Amino acid sequence: MRRRMIVTTFLTFICVSNSFAASEAIHKLGRGITNVVTAPVEIPKEIRVHWIKGSEKTYHVLVWIFCGFVKGIVMTTARVGSGVVDIATFPFKNDALLQPNYVFEDWPKRQAGVSYKNLGDK
Repeated sequence: MRRRMIVTTFLTFICVSNSFAASEAIHKLGRGITNVVTAPVEIPKEIRVHWIKGSEKTYHVLVWIFCGFVKGIVMTTARVGSGVVDIATFPFKNDALLQPNYVFEDWPKRQAGVSYKNLGDK
């Protein structure tokens, strides 16, 4: 009886730890698939980031938009690579390669009361 109780307890601990590990693996696989699918959203995100920066600094917003487009392509490539690595290594435990974990986290926002400068304003 005692031996049966010890074996049951041991198996319960193994099953619980495996379910937590499986949950992390499923989360990692989902993160990888999400990053591969939503990676192109990095382009408009980076354009917006650079548009906001550029509108605060200078009237040459088109230069900032172009820089945001280039950085968006680079970040798209990085996010696809991170997603592929997450998909390929989802059974193994490791942290995300790219922060934020998803493209929609940390979306750039304009500060309240700050307006964009128009190209013709002085």
